[in-house]
Amino acid sequence: MRQIKTNLMHQQTITLKQISVLLVVASLLFITACQKGNFPKYYDGKGGVIPSRDNASVATNWYKLQLQMILQSNPAKSNLAANRLFAYTGVSLFEASRFEIPDSKSLQGQLYQMPAMPQPDYTRKYSWVIAANAALASITRDLFPGLNAADSASVDSLEKVYTDKITLSEGADVVARSAAFGDSVASAIFNWSKSDLFNHASDPYTAPVFPGAWVPTPPAFAAAAGPYFGNCRTFLNIFSTGTTTPPPFPYSEDTSSAFYKMVDNDYTVSKSLTTDQKNIALFWNDVGVGIGYTPMGHCLSILTQILDNTNASLATAAIAYSKSGIAIWDATIVCWRSKYKYNQLRPVTYIQAHIDNTWLPLIGTPPHPEFPAAHAFITSSIMEVLSSVFGSQYGFTDHTYDFRGFAARTYSSFEDAALECGESRVYGGIHYQQSVDVGHSYGTLIGKAVAAIDVTK
Repeated sequence: MRQIKTNLMHQQTITLKQISVLLVVASLLFITACQKGNFPKYYDGKGGVIPSRDNASVATNWYKLQLQMILQSNPAKSNLAANRLFAYTGVSLFEASRFEIPDSKSLQGQLYQMPAMPQPDYTRKYSWVIAANAALASITRDLFPGLNAADSASVDSLEKVYTDKITLSEGADVVARSAAFGDSVASAIFNWSKSDLFNHASDPYTAPVFPGAWVPTPPAFAAAAGPYFGNCRTFLNIFSTGTTTPPPFPYSEDTSSAFYKMVDNDYTVSKSLTTDQKNIALFWNDVGVGIGYTPMGHCLSILTQILDNTNASLATAAIAYSKSGIAIWDATIVCWRSKYKYNQLRPVTYIQAHIDNTWLPLIGTPPHPEFPAAHAFITSSIMEVLSSVFGSQYGFTDHTYDFRGFAARTYSSFEDAALECGESRVYGGIHYQQSVDVGHSYGTLIGKAVAAIDVTK
């Protein structure tokens, strides 16, 4: 990625003015990068290149499998573990298939502490479909949380589909060589992942106690989720420290205070929800066995639908999935770092104590501090990345939860979807409007920085 001069998150917090500056800088960097062209290609085995006709299906089918495995997992997978899977899966896909992109370059040197990646033998022929297939199979085996026998069988089966198919057209030698390359990429990335500190994200934790502090919420009163996740290594070093600005209002139980009015807005909204507002809250809920793909799984479902519907190239998929994964990871880390710095209590805690002791939100309250709103934060980062790939005014219809009987929802842009996602958390009764707004602003900031990553020389 070209050097972003703004000292982004080396301070304790970032002001909204700094956000605006960075958004402009990152946009200019992305526009410059896009002028290089992005037509896919692969090596012909003689040192030259020919146009590639490989489409995105190998990538989209692997993501569909991951999402189905998550959906069917019982108990449900941790959102944080799923986000980690998505993050390294995207990077693995890119490094294994980037040779479909003219003048491509590795993400090594752009992602923090990323080791040098294996290189193909440029004098030999490869199938980048098989390289991607092998890398995605390998990283799924390595990082899918709680992989069971049924999951393993599904992974083996999908890998075999592409191995058999490409063997018929390219021959066993090309397939073996390409699979070995893809495996080596995934192995290098998996080894790198071991030092990201995720293994300490859920170390023993005692929540601080002060007026307005987060406490476990009904009905499960679950312990804090990932209290040290904010210490994980980011992909972009500029996000390795720092948090959002603090919550806008000091805690108060005075009915005339800004804090009370902020919480009372949630209570008031909950009493007059329209049918569409309820549907929005449920559509973006994304959790539960057989119910949701996780919040970020929902976003990747949207991307997968778009790639399928447009018959996109493998090159486009590699760029879109890798940048989405990078945005997911870094946005989650900054969001979690901020959550456990400020430790703001959830609406249900305040409302039951000071407004209505029988009140419950429409959807379940996640077990972590309220500020900033995570779904708004992380979804906004992905939607900003997708805007950079497909266009800021790209309209689409989301069929993610057709299988649940939900009506598909149509958006005029990725920004439109990000904003609706954020509002869903207010309608659901689990976030304050101000937390959603901050999450959207900072998520967009991170998405802009990720979009500016340069994948070509």
